[in-house]
Amino acid sequence: MDLDEAITVTKIVTKTEWYYLLIGWQTNSFEMYLYTKEKLWKGRFSQNRLASFSRNLQITEKDYLNKLKNCLTQQRRDYVYEFKSGFFYWKRRDADAVIIEGFLPVEKDTSPKIKQPDLVEVLLGLNKQLTRKAYHWEQKCKNMFKEYHRCLKDTEEFLNLKIDMEKALCEKFLNLLNLKKSRVTCDQGDKKNVKYSHMKDLLAMNFNSH
Repeated sequence: MDLDEAITVTKIVTKTEWYYLLIGWQTNSFEMYLYTKEKLWKGRFSQNRLASFSRNLQITEKDYLNKLKNCLTQQRRDYVYEFKSGFFYWKRRDADAVIIEGFLPVEKDTSPKIKQPDLVEVLLGLNKQLTRKAYHWEQKCKNMFKEYHRCLKDTEEFLNLKIDMEKALCEKFLNLLNLKKSRVTCDQGDKKNVKYSHMKDLLAMNFNSH
């Protein structure tokens, strides 16, 4: 899992305030840090909690985890977010109701400031990771573009060669037809000459006999 997939930072706006959610994703659980203007709250969404909520919603744990990532890595309009009494809630808007899809108890992080996750440093790290990933895909696209043009050039050369070969075959075929035609004409001419010569001989014989 890449850094930008393992760690996400999302700005969430509620009815009363806005927060930043820093989440460290694991295979079947995650850790959440909720940043307010002055305080930091933290909580852990365990695998047992994942199993419990997925059963309540009658979906698989994998599908529920995908739902979590969809609604906690972006501010979604079809969800309501709420933080009150030490609990962070995410609720999905339905046609005529609001369904609580999950909640997480959080507590204040009382550790020294220096030991708390620095949101700015995390964002800078994510930005570097995304920059490297963007560069990687940019280079990959350039290589694919070069390969495409190389294949296009090879295809054009092949087509030109094919056209030249077809032209050469057509010319040979026409030459053979012309050669055959000329031979047929010569044969017919020779036959006419033979007939004409034979008639002359017959006439001469008849004339001499008289």
